[in-house]
Amino acid sequence: MSCATELIELAVGAPEEHIDYKILVAGEGDELAGYVCFGPTPMTEATWDLYWIASTPAFRGKGAGSRLLLAMEEDVRRRGGMQVRIETSSMGEYAATRAFYDRHAYAEASRLPDFYKPGDDLVTLYKKI
Repeated sequence: MSCATELIELAVGAPEEHIDYKILVAGEGDELAGYVCFGPTPMTEATWDLYWIASTPAFRGKGAGSRLLLAMEEDVRRRGGMQVRIETSSMGEYAATRAFYDRHAYAEASRLPDFYKPGDDLVTLYKKI
């Protein structure tokens, strides 16, 4: 969680500096529903990385994540992006995360065995938008 917090602080903490992290926030009334953090992939022409997407417990399962993902994809397209890359874990506790991305047409593009630790592969998901 500290990495996610650090990315948000970088993106909103120094607007005068060139920061490549973009943040979109979803809310309902005064309540935070969730956020997505993404940015252009260094040394590529039109690839973007989705770093974090999260929804608060009160909004989980109510479409906040899907709305954020679709808004991120639209923002990436508007900025000239043509594809999005996501890295995640192969562990069972990430099965719902992988299923979420699968429902949104993100396909597994690669898998690096034991990347995070023995038995925990790095799964790279990819979508042309």
